[in-house]
Amino acid sequence: MASSPQRSANLPRPKRTLTLFIAVLIALYGLVALIDLNADKGDGSAWHPKLGLDLEGGTRISLQAKATEGDVTPDKLEQARNIIDQRVNATGVAEAEVTTQGSDQVIIEIPGERKAGIVDEVGKTAQLRFRLLWTGDLGSAAKPASEKDAAAQQKIIDDIDWSKLTLDQMITAETQGLDTLPKTYQKGIEALQAQAASFVCSADGVNVDDVAGKPLVTCDTTRGEVQILSPTVIPGSDIKSADPQYDSQRAEWSVRIELKGDGKGAFKTVTTALTPAQNRFAVVLDGEVITAPASQAAITNGVSSITGGFNATTSKALANQLKFGALPLTFGVNGSEEIGPSLAGSQLDAGLLAGVIGLILVVVYCLFYYRGLGLVIIGSLLVASALTYVMVLLLGKGVGFTLTLPGIAGLIVAIGITADSFIVFFERIRDEVRDGKSLRLAVEAGWVRARGTILAADAVSIIAALTLFIFAIGVVRGFAFALGLTTLIDVFVVFFFTKPLVSLLARTKFFGQGHKLSGLDAGHLGITGRKVSEISRTGASTVRKAN
Repeated sequence: MASSPQRSANLPRPKRTLTLFIAVLIALYGLVALIDLNADKGDGSAWHPKLGLDLEGGTRISLQAKATEGDVTPDKLEQARNIIDQRVNATGVAEAEVTTQGSDQVIIEIPGERKAGIVDEVGKTAQLRFRLLWTGDLGSAAKPASEKDAAAQQKIIDDIDWSKLTLDQMITAETQGLDTLPKTYQKGIEALQAQAASFVCSADGVNVDDVAGKPLVTCDTTRGEVQILSPTVIPGSDIKSADPQYDSQRAEWSVRIELKGDGKGAFKTVTTALTPAQNRFAVVLDGEVITAPASQAAITNGVSSITGGFNATTSKALANQLKFGALPLTFGVNGSEEIGPSLAGSQLDAGLLAGVIGLILVVVYCLFYYRGLGLVIIGSLLVASALTYVMVLLLGKGVGFTLTLPGIAGLIVAIGITADSFIVFFERIRDEVRDGKSLRLAVEAGWVRARGTILAADAVSIIAALTLFIFAIGVVRGFAFALGLTTLIDVFVVFFFTKPLVSLLARTKFFGQGHKLSGLDAGHLGITGRKVSEISRTGASTVRKAN
């Protein structure tokens, strides 16, 4: 009887599945080749995985906390460590390790080549404030004031209660002149002007005491301009989000910020008042003006952009600093050094040797127990290894995944997980043949029974990997990531390579007719009275008794 179209449509098509699998694998390697072709260096680096600090070396930075506001408590130090960890591990898999040391130090270990500005990036307190630009275009004096004069000027400023200034008064002071401020503030204005007259702009940055509730004399280093700024009108804590963005029309990078709470309303008031004359306001990061744009439109939705000569790296760095918050402590760099790989010698060799020995033992066992069918396991392991390698390369380029010794351990553990999936499938095939099915039918029926078990086992591994990745820190996350990645690859290989390959082999004479070396012969499967290609007439085969 001819089979119905519906039944024919449901028949497995192993050749098509294998062809698609191989095409995907080739496409992934082609993508790596394309990345390498378009790389700036063009030295084949795309074909080498990114290695962690323990395998490749990198940069170790030691930050010393300064007790500027209260004591350096363990809670503040741990909070700072968490923020710095988020900054340097923004993707979650870069494997930079951030730890505390003693009662006042944070140690950062970043794998790979030293990145320009990395020390400043991780240690910045990231106090962002919006201030009105009361006076600008002051130039830069050549000679700073004496310490005595500077202290006297600062005392006058500190003795004034600037908190009573309203937002409208500060806006009026910018748009109509500082003499519009009440008389109680005029001595302070004179002191600020005296500070500005002797302020020296330096390309190396500024060193000022940036207090939110007081006016500030500082420098816009991009312009070489000394500025007198109002007390803070919008604090950095009112930033809801911060993301780097590229304007293709202007060919420039910026940081898109979205304000929340009172900051949203204050920004609307400020930009509405400053727009008619296109007055400027300043965006100040850690006391330094990073941009002082003219207000060209009233911002009513709280969404704006910070510009200031950024590139892809600096815009991302600033966005990370703003996104992950300000450090609760001020840090100074206690030391920064290049370090060599600590495990590239005997420990790495021992780890790789353990992996090779484990792989050889698995291969020998599979060939001994499953004979010719063991070649399927070997082939699947090779394919899984090729897929894992290309994914490590692509993830290294895409999200900064770095391979460390714990990560290698995760890959080695996956050998057992992958082999276990094959064994479950093969044992289900044997059970179906013993129940009376022919080998070709047993492959399909055994797969239906095996795939649920395989998925359940892999789901447990993935849950364990996710739990470790979410709650662990440092290189443990690398182990978790590698374990989760290889577990997903195991599912992909078993479903789209191993199973269709076994279905094809079952149709061959060597495997389908039960050759003695195939591992699917009647004697090895434990049946008597029929060939493995035949269906048992009694509904179940006679299981041969052990000698």
